[in-house]
Amino acid sequence: MTTQIEIFDQNRKRYRSGLLIGSIVFLLAWFGYIIVRIAAEPMVLMRTVVLVLLVASLVAQAYYALRTTLLERRIRQDAQLNEALNNELIQLNELRAWRAAFFSMLGFIILTAVFSFFVQIDDLMLVLLTLLLVGFGAHNLAVFLLDR
Repeated sequence: MTTQIEIFDQNRKRYRSGLLIGSIVFLLAWFGYIIVRIAAEPMVLMRTVVLVLLVASLVAQAYYALRTTLLERRIRQDAQLNEALNNELIQLNELRAWRAAFFSMLGFIILTAVFSFFVQIDDLMLVLLTLLLVGFGAHNLAVFLLDR
């Protein structure tokens, strides 16, 4: 028989994995969007498919982020759940995940700077949005891997 703590822990892991899958799909679709945007020929069908993937992954991420937030709120309200599920290891893993996000963003900035020597980058907003996506994706991946 599973306890309430185990059920909450399983739900948290399931929601985090859903958020990670949504982030991965979004990143892949985003890079597809960048490739379609850079391409010289207009690819209307490809652009439509990529945009549908982007919207679908955003909906999935919003769903799992909301479920995770509601679950974390319920955990914080119950003292026994909070003690069991927000211990020092979980807090340390969260700090490690933010560190991984920071260094992945730093790596992306360096890669983009090197890449800009060979190809002219006209759309700075595209680079900045991609930078944020890399950071959040690295955070989600790190939380998922450290929490296993």
